[in-house]
Amino acid sequence: MTANTLLRGARIRAHLTQSALSERSGVAQSALSQIESGERVPNWATVERILRSTGSSLIAIPTRRPDVSTVSLQIGAALAQDDTLAAVRHFIQLNDDLVAEHGSTRFALTISEPPTTGSKRWDAALAALAAYRLADEQLPSPGWVTDPSRRLGKSWTFGSGRYAVSVPRSVVPPAFLQRGVLIDRETLESV
Repeated sequence: MTANTLLRGARIRAHLTQSALSERSGVAQSALSQIESGERVPNWATVERILRSTGSSLIAIPTRRPDVSTVSLQIGAALAQDDTLAAVRHFIQLNDDLVAEHGSTRFALTISEPPTTGSKRWDAALAALAAYRLADEQLPSPGWVTDPSRRLGKSWTFGSGRYAVSVPRSVVPPAFLQRGVLIDRETLESV
């Protein structure tokens, strides 16, 4: 996760505007804006000061794998370019990365609420994937995973489009069914 994603997410979860966070942290609002947009990379002391001002703290677990927030941004960028295939690849890679990690590292990759992809369908799919892979190891689900806004009213066949194949509900993992995302277990088998 990048500093801009981390800090923007912490600010939003604390229900603070950049102006209010600036007052609390002593970091200029213009600097916060540059940090959140990725134009400026803060040092660790600044990151810690901003996080403390939101009521958050930073816990680091070394890994080479991107977290769900980073993947959400990648999926959002692919969708903005109308590249559903790239979005699917990012999603499947996240699945494989979660399978490859265990315990605290798997949990850490899902703990921070990801920004929206710009699509309720894909946001629901990310929540379903996190719930599914955390349940594999009897790990708790972070609050964002169970948020009702990450459930679809009408079922969606994952990656649907021109060549979509219907998915029988009997082959869809419960975490996905609960969120209205139809994807078969085999698609989620790591290769």
